[in-house]
Amino acid sequence: MTKRGLTCVVRALAFNVATFLSLTAYAQNVGDEVVRQLRDLPTSLPAMGRSDGTIDPVEQRRGVLYQQLLQLGDEGSRALAEALREPDVQLRRNVALALAILAGDWNVSTQKQKLNIRAYLPALVAALRDDDGSVRGRVAQAIGTIGPEAAPAVSDLVTLLTATDEGSRNSACIALYGIGPVARGALPALRRALSDPSADVRRFAQRAIEKIEGQR
Repeated sequence: MTKRGLTCVVRALAFNVATFLSLTAYAQNVGDEVVRQLRDLPTSLPAMGRSDGTIDPVEQRRGVLYQQLLQLGDEGSRALAEALREPDVQLRRNVALALAILAGDWNVSTQKQKLNIRAYLPALVAALRDDDGSVRGRVAQAIGTIGPEAAPAVSDLVTLLTATDEGSRNSACIALYGIGPVARGALPALRRALSDPSADVRRFAQRAIEKIEGQR
């Protein structure tokens, strides 16, 4: 290759790298902006639809934002995971809800695919220690959607089984159910949960035990 040809190749490579970095930065900015807009949404889904069959405008907005996050793929996952460290509890609650829905099997109208959140498991595990029970519970459910690859979270989920709020304990059982047989280390704690004051926790613990032991 001539010197001139080599120079052209180097310039082309430099242009491609610069373009890639520019597009990556743009996607990051978009992802962060979409996540910030979750702040203004209600922190729970409506229990039922409107009697006239129409969709609440606020829930339409949620659907649009969720669809944008799905389209962003890994950048959507990254932006959500990083937002779990935000000081605004309203935002953290909505971020945790979005993670549980978009990474899971919830049948929302916008969902044609799932977010892959496996790469952000450390951030999710850290959020299991959030001061807010709603954040902890929803993040736990999001972790359960990862399946066996979420095995590193088992010890933290076992700790969550001792939380004072019932929602966190329920979600810990649900997450361990999702992780499945590789969560065998959680069996002693789950068996203790069979004596939990809450009937729901006892039921979810039993389901998790059966899944881990291969009965489901």
